[in-house]
Amino acid sequence: ISMGGGGGRGVTNVRLSCSVMGLGPIFKLKIEVTNAGADNLQNVPLCVGYDPEIYRCERPSQTVPLLLPNVTLTYEVVIKSIHPEGKADNVRVIFVNPNSSVPLVSGIVSMPMSELDEDM
Repeated sequence: ISMGGGGGRGVTNVRLSCSVMGLGPIFKLKIEVTNAGADNLQNVPLCVGYDPEIYRCERPSQTVPLLLPNVTLTYEVVIKSIHPEGKADNVRVIFVNPNSSVPLVSGIVSMPMSELDEDM
C-alpha cells in the first residue's frame, strides 16, 4: 500500500508505504513513513491492527520518536500466522495523531496466505 494523509496549509502530510516479506508462517511487514510536511512530528504512535485468531505480533504498537520533514523512516514488524489452515486477512497500519482522534495516516495491507507451519 501507499497512502498519503492530510494536505494543505497547517495540516500534517504523512506518506505511508508497506510491503510484506516472507512466505509464512512468519512475515515481516516493512513500513516506510515520510513526513512530507514542514514541521517536525514527535512521539507518533505506530499501531498494527489484526485479527488475533489469525495473527500474532510481538510489538503491535511502538512510538516513533521524531519524524523530520522529508525524511523517510523504515520500521519492520514481525507478524506470525497462527491459523492452522494458513488463512489470510487484512492488517491495518495506523500512525496515530497524538493531538487528535483522527489518524495521521492509515492503510490496509492484504496479507498473503501462509505456508503451513509443520509445528502447529
